[in-house]
Amino acid sequence: MEITNVMEYEVIAKQKLPKMVYDYYASGAEDQWTLSENRNAFSRILFRPRILIDVSLIDMTTTVLGFKISMPIMIAPTAMQKMAHPEGEYATARAASAAGTIMTLSSWATSSVEEVASTGPGIRFFQLYVYKDRNVVAQLVRRAERAGFKAIALTVDTPRLGRREADIKNRFTLPPFLTLKNFEGLDLGKMNQADDSGLASYVAGQIDRSLSWKDVKWLQTITSLPILVKGVLTAEDARLSIQAGAAGIIVSNHGARQLDYVPATIMALEEVVKAAQGRVPVFLDGGVRRGTDVFKALALGASGVFIGRPVVFSLAAEGQAGVRKVLQMLRDEFELTMALSGCRSLKEITRDHITTDWDLPHPRPLPSQIGQYQYWISALRFEFESDFRRGGGRGKKGEMGKRGRAAVVVLGDIGRSPRMQYHALSLARQASLEVDIVAYGGSDPHAAVLEHPSIHIHQLVQWPAVPQKLPKILYPFMLLLKPLVQFIMLLWFLCVRIPVPDVFIVQNPPSVPTLVAVKWASWLRGSAFIVDWHNFGYTLLALSLGRGSRFVAVYRWIERHYGKMADGSLCVTKAMQHELAQNWGVKANILYDQPLEFFRPPSLEEKHNLFCRLDKKLRQCEGVQDHVTQGNASNKIGSTEMRINELHETLFTTLVGGSVIEKSNRPAVIVSSTSWTPDEDFGILLEAAVMYDRRVAAILNEGDLDNEQLLWQEMCNAKQYLYPRLLFIITGKGPEKEKYEEKIRKLRLKRVAFRTMWLLAEDYPLLLGSADLGVCLHTSSSGLDLPMKVVDMFGCGLPVCAVSYSCIEELVKVERNGLLFSSSSELADELVMLFKGFPNESNALKSLRNGALETRASASWATEWEEHAKPLISEVISRN
Repeated sequence: MEITNVMEYEVIAKQKLPKMVYDYYASGAEDQWTLSENRNAFSRILFRPRILIDVSLIDMTTTVLGFKISMPIMIAPTAMQKMAHPEGEYATARAASAAGTIMTLSSWATSSVEEVASTGPGIRFFQLYVYKDRNVVAQLVRRAERAGFKAIALTVDTPRLGRREADIKNRFTLPPFLTLKNFEGLDLGKMNQADDSGLASYVAGQIDRSLSWKDVKWLQTITSLPILVKGVLTAEDARLSIQAGAAGIIVSNHGARQLDYVPATIMALEEVVKAAQGRVPVFLDGGVRRGTDVFKALALGASGVFIGRPVVFSLAAEGQAGVRKVLQMLRDEFELTMALSGCRSLKEITRDHITTDWDLPHPRPLPSQIGQYQYWISALRFEFESDFRRGGGRGKKGEMGKRGRAAVVVLGDIGRSPRMQYHALSLARQASLEVDIVAYGGSDPHAAVLEHPSIHIHQLVQWPAVPQKLPKILYPFMLLLKPLVQFIMLLWFLCVRIPVPDVFIVQNPPSVPTLVAVKWASWLRGSAFIVDWHNFGYTLLALSLGRGSRFVAVYRWIERHYGKMADGSLCVTKAMQHELAQNWGVKANILYDQPLEFFRPPSLEEKHNLFCRLDKKLRQCEGVQDHVTQGNASNKIGSTEMRINELHETLFTTLVGGSVIEKSNRPAVIVSSTSWTPDEDFGILLEAAVMYDRRVAAILNEGDLDNEQLLWQEMCNAKQYLYPRLLFIITGKGPEKEKYEEKIRKLRLKRVAFRTMWLLAEDYPLLLGSADLGVCLHTSSSGLDLPMKVVDMFGCGLPVCAVSYSCIEELVKVERNGLLFSSSSELADELVMLFKGFPNESNALKSLRNGALETRASASWATEWEEHAKPLISEVISRN
C-alpha cells in the first residue's frame, strides 16, 4: 500500500506492534476526550486564502533559539522508541538531521544522550523531568551539555502520571531487553512490573511532586542552555514562565495523556501567544497530522510545531526511512498550503489567513459536522480492510508467504557471520517472520539473535579436523568425502529438522555443497531460494590449490550452475553485481553491509567500564615489551606501585568525582580484526609497527642506547610526547594465529605493544568504539567483496586504514573516513602522520573520525534491508 498521508502510518504501526506497546503510544487519559479534541479542533479552523500572488519561490526556513532549520516542523520528545523499532532514537535523530530540523530527546529514551549525539551532527534539545534527587537532574543536564544538546525542554505538567487506562489494563512496563539508557547504573533506570501500570509506579517513585517556579530558576543556575517550559495551556502560566526566565514556551497537554478534558492545544495557543506578547517564542505540540495544521498553528502565532505520535508510528512502520517520509510529507503539504494561501515566507502567514468557529457571528456547518454517516461508513470499511490485511489468508505469523517462515543457511560459524545474523534479525523484526538459522556453532551469536523469540538456531555437527598422520594418498578421498557428508547432513536439517520455510536465504561461499543442498531442499519442500553472494567460493579455493587446479574448475562450474538456479540473488558491491550479470548470467540486488544498532560510538562511561574489564588482559606479561611489562620488577604486574585500581583508573581513563576523563598521555589504541588466514597478510602490520617505532625514534633523536625504562616510566607518569605509544589489539581466530603470535614475542619495540584476544559479542562493538584507529588487512580473493569488519568500524565511528584493492573504495573514502595502503612502509607513514600530536593535536585523525561518524549516520542496515532486500524476498516468495 502506497502511503499518502501521515495518518496511515498509525494503521501499519497497530498491525506491527505488540498491543501493549501500541496502546502505550496511541492512548490518552481516561475518556480520551482531549485526545480526540487535539485532532478535531484543527477541523474547526478554516482558511481565508489570498489569490493572484506570485508563489513561485517559497521559503520555509526559520530560526529557533538562534538555530536555523529548514522548516517550522520539529520532533517532540517521545519515550522508549526502541519499543517501536530496534534503531529507536538513533533512526529518529538521523532522520531529523537529514531533514534539517530539530529532534528533542526524551529523558526516558532507550538511547542515551551520548549515543544519540554519536549519530552525527544535528540540532537537538533534551527533554527533562525534575526528579526527587536533584543530583540526578544536574548529572543529566551536564551530560546533555557535553553531548552538544542546544536546549532543555522542561516538562512541567507531570507531578503525577495521568490515568491511562490502556496501560493499566495491559500492566504496561518497559520490555526486559530494553532500559532507560540515560539512567543506567542508577535505580532510576529500573521500571518494574506493577498491579496496574509499571510506568505509573515508576513516576510516583521518582518525579518530584513539589516542583514549582523556583525550580525553573534553580535549573538556570546549573546550566547556560536555554530552557523551554513544556506544558503551558493558560495565559497566567505563560506570564509566570517568562518571569521565571524561560527562553520559550511549548503549548502542550502531554499528548492528551495527563488531565483529560483540558482544551486541545490549538485552542489554547492563541491565549498563550497573546500573553507572551512576543517576548519569547511559543511552540505547539499535539494533534498535528497535516501541513494544513502547521499553517493554522503559525497563523495563530506559533513559531513552530512539534510532532510526536506520527514519528513513533512511522518509526515502527519503516524505521528511519518512515520518519524521514513523515517529515517530508508534512513539509510538502505545508509548502502546498502556503502556496494556495498566497504566502511566500513564514512572515507572511498571519491571523487574517484563517477563520475559526469562535470568530464567526453565526453558526454554520464546518467539516467536522458534515457527512458523519459517510465518515463512519468509510471508517468501518477501512477497519474491515485492515483486519482482512492482517489476516491475509496466511498463517498466524508473518507478513510474507503462506507459512510466515524463513530459513537462513550458513555452512560456517554463525557467530562469525554477522551479515547472516543481521538477515535473521531483519526477517524477524521487519518482516515479522519466524526464522530458522541452520549453521555450525563455535562462537556465540549476538545477544539480540539469541534472545529474539522468533529466531531459532539449529546447530550442524562440525566436520572433524583431518588427522596430521593421514597418508597423503588418502587426502583426495577426504577432499571428496567431506562435502558429501556435509551435503547429506545439511539436506537432512533443511528437509527434516526444520519446519517448511517460504524461503531459504543462503550465504555463499562456501558454494559446495551448500548451493546444491539448498537447491534440492527448496525443490523438495516447495520453497524459494535466495543466494547472498558475499564472495566467490572458487577464488578462495584457488588461494590454496591455484587457479589452474581441476578441483577449482569443477568448483566454479558447480557454483555458477547452481547460483543461476536461485530464485533471487543479493550481493555486496557494484563490482560483484557487474561480474554476476556479465559473466554468470545472474541478476543481483546490491545490499551494502551496514552495522546494526549495537555498533555505535560508546559513551565515556562505557569505554571506562570496558577498559576495566580488559585491564588485566591488557597489562599481563605475554613476552611483549610495553609500558607496563618493560623494566625491572618494580614496574611489572604484581608490583604494588604499578597496580591500578580497576574501578577507578585504567591505562586510558580515570574516574574523577563521578565523571570519566580520558588520560592525555594514554596509549593510542589500534584495532585489527583478522581471520588469521593467508588472504590477510598480518606480516604487513608487524613490519609497519617496527617502522613506526624506528621512525619516531629517529624524529625524536632517540638512539638505540636511550634509557628505554625511563621512557616508559615518564609516559606512565603523565609526561607528554609528540608521538604516543601504540597498543595494537588484535581480535579473531584462525589457522595462522599461533605463527604470528610467536613473531610478536620476538619483537623488541619501544613504543609499540600487541595484545591478541577474543571478545564477547557484546564487547567487540565497545572495543571498536573505544579505539582510535582500525586497520584492515583484508585483500579479497576475488577483488569483488568488501570487509564487514570495516563496516562495523565505521558503525562505531572508527576511522580505518585498509589494504588497497579493486573495489575497496566503494566503502573506504580516502581522506574522508579512512586511508588506503599497499605496503608496510605506506602504513607506517600513515601511522606517523595520523598520530602526531595525539590525542589533542592529531587533526588529521580527528578529521577522519568525523568522516567515519558521517558515514555511520548516512545509512543503516534496517533501512538498506527494507529498501533492497525485503522487496526481493517478498517478490520471490509471491512468485513461488
